[in-house]
Amino acid sequence: MKIMFNDLTSEAQKRLLSEAGVSSPEEMNWNAIPVAVVEFEDKGHDSDKDLLEEELLDDTYDFDDDGTLY
Repeated sequence: MKIMFNDLTSEAQKRLLSEAGVSSPEEMNWNAIPVAVVEFEDKGHDSDKDLLEEELLDDTYDFDDDGTLY
């Protein structure tokens, strides 16, 4: 799934520009390319490898740089 700059709320757009240190999306070519691409793993099959990997996954996520786990 591609996330384009225009898909973001105006508040998220402002924050992204600020964090990137730019004043317009054109500076990063975000008017033409996605700001992010999200891929989801296909869970449609249950191989032994998939089961083993799932058991080893940690259920905590750190999406911020502040160390807070979600």
